[in-house]
Amino acid sequence: MPTHHNHSNHGAGLKYAIGITASILIVELIGGVWTNSLALLSDAAHVFTDVIALLLSWFAMRISLKPATPTKTYGYYRGEILAALVNGVMLFAVSAFILVEAYQRIQNPEHIKSLEIMAIATVGLAANLLSAYYLHGSSDNINMRAALYHVLGDALASVGVIAGGGLIWWTGWYVIDPVISVVICGIIVIGGIGLVRESVNILMEGTPSGMDLDEVAKTISGIEGVMGVHDLHLWCISPEIPSLSAHVLVDDITCSSADAIRDRINDAILGRFGIAHTTLQFECTECGRNTLLCISAAPQPYRNL
Repeated sequence: MPTHHNHSNHGAGLKYAIGITASILIVELIGGVWTNSLALLSDAAHVFTDVIALLLSWFAMRISLKPATPTKTYGYYRGEILAALVNGVMLFAVSAFILVEAYQRIQNPEHIKSLEIMAIATVGLAANLLSAYYLHGSSDNINMRAALYHVLGDALASVGVIAGGGLIWWTGWYVIDPVISVVICGIIVIGGIGLVRESVNILMEGTPSGMDLDEVAKTISGIEGVMGVHDLHLWCISPEIPSLSAHVLVDDITCSSADAIRDRINDAILGRFGIAHTTLQFECTECGRNTLLCISAAPQPYRNL
């Protein structure tokens, strides 16, 4: 499970990133108004959501450190998943705002100060790369990865603004500014889709990404002393804590023999799939349905409602 030391490192990186990103927001907001650049203002809007997202990530990380309770027996790890989901939805919201503004600017391009835009965006790019440096070592944590996606999205957006400013200075085509804004939207949406998909999968108790239920079943079935496996479930408490539960069919054996089989199963599952949190129920008679997924095979009386 995640350690307090890891979360302390995450927290320090987040604090640095929050301070740097808030500074970028102020610079780009003032610069966008001064230069009349929609691309720069769009990036500032994106940065604003990033500040909120980073604060949300920091708060969720702190919540996840709370110990388990009688009513929250798994602890508060899912707080980070909820934060990642909210962050993903926020990315879609800011994209919609930018697209509306870009459409209006494409119809009526406005004069902007291209050289000033490039200078301000360069400062923003340097600051974003510094924030990414503080966050890059935490990509195994979905909440921290959400924060990193926000910062990297900002960095890519800054590159786009710099390139757009250069093209506008060279050609005088002011329509490039809103077009760059649309490109920024694409970057934002791509990151949002990935975050929302993974967050929803975890909250829906989906099989962890990269794991195959049949392969896990074959691994368990191949253990000496195991006669069969059914009612197998794979899910994540958080991306760092994959979990497994299963009914394991064995011969009519002693408790000590069952313990030995359990240890062999746990060693195999941990070694091949990295799953340390397992719940195994041993049986010496077959389940009535004897299917790998007993819940899905059970009658569903509500289906005809």
